[in-house]
Amino acid sequence: MIVEPLVVPGSLDGPGGDDFATFVELLNAQALREGGSDLVKRHPDNLLSQYQAQEDFRRAAFVAREGAAIIGVGYVEYDRGTQRTCEAEIAMDAAHESEQLADALWRTTEELARAEGRSVIATWSHHRYDEGGERIVPPTRAGSLRRDAVTQRLLRNGFALQQVDRGSVFDLHGSYEGVDALLERALETAGPDYRVEWWTGATPEEHLDGLAAAITRMSTDAPSGDMDVEETPWTADRLRRREARIERAGALLGVTAVIHVPTGTVAAFNELGVPADRSEVTNQYATLVLAEHRGRKLGSIVKCVGLKRWHEAVPTSPCVVTFNAEENRYMLDVNEAVGFTPIVSGGAWEKRIG
Repeated sequence: MIVEPLVVPGSLDGPGGDDFATFVELLNAQALREGGSDLVKRHPDNLLSQYQAQEDFRRAAFVAREGAAIIGVGYVEYDRGTQRTCEAEIAMDAAHESEQLADALWRTTEELARAEGRSVIATWSHHRYDEGGERIVPPTRAGSLRRDAVTQRLLRNGFALQQVDRGSVFDLHGSYEGVDALLERALETAGPDYRVEWWTGATPEEHLDGLAAAITRMSTDAPSGDMDVEETPWTADRLRRREARIERAGALLGVTAVIHVPTGTVAAFNELGVPADRSEVTNQYATLVLAEHRGRKLGSIVKCVGLKRWHEAVPTSPCVVTFNAEENRYMLDVNEAVGFTPIVSGGAWEKRIG
């Protein structure tokens, strides 16, 4: 077996495009085998646009070959504004999947993380949503995962489970009765000090700094269990770079924001995104209510308005997939009230290598 860096191609149709497509294919196939849902996947165009634009985020991937065939892949990535932490993932071709190959790929990610000056590796696992069998419970005591081959593999490679997430899906072509009822109650609770705005594409100039500040808070205000979390700084310029990248990939991002009228700041926001093929699954990328504005049902507002406006803008997308920490009971209550249903469990794991 030979392990070598994955060359980032100029396009999926050009030199190196087939290797990159295989990289994405193996990541998706691994997630499907482990989680059992084909709604949780990456899209080659979107991922390629991220690997091509690395001013704010460092991404380094590798492939393991046996002859000419790619039998395994992995990556390490981190926000350039952080100092210690990184995220990593591995995937194997189903015909070559083995514990020996998995261990070799995890060793490669650790070597790469050390070479990048990182001392903490985080990874996320997918599991079928069920409550049977022997369980492993995170320090948060919220949620649990089956002690299956995936958890055993991560434990053997030195990772500790820190948090359990729930992946849920909302049918964009189904009923909106729950959405409408929750939105009406939430707007009454929020009162006149809060105003809702929604847009796709470029962020309005008057909200650039406020949204950048809110996204920065996402790294520290969102529930993270016992994970080692570093603040990831966002600026107006960084937001514009992200928007340009999304546009180049042909994707679409929709943002719902609640504005605190007395100060003009962004108090809460929600992001929904779909790739160039608008008939694909929509992913929710972030939902946050800033800590100082909680208790006013702003999370319900951005969630409900986002779903309604998104279905109007992208009527061909079948559903929205979102992940929430099991200890984030407020947002899970919102999801359940509007009609999200669980499809997969996720594990947030961490390994300290410093």
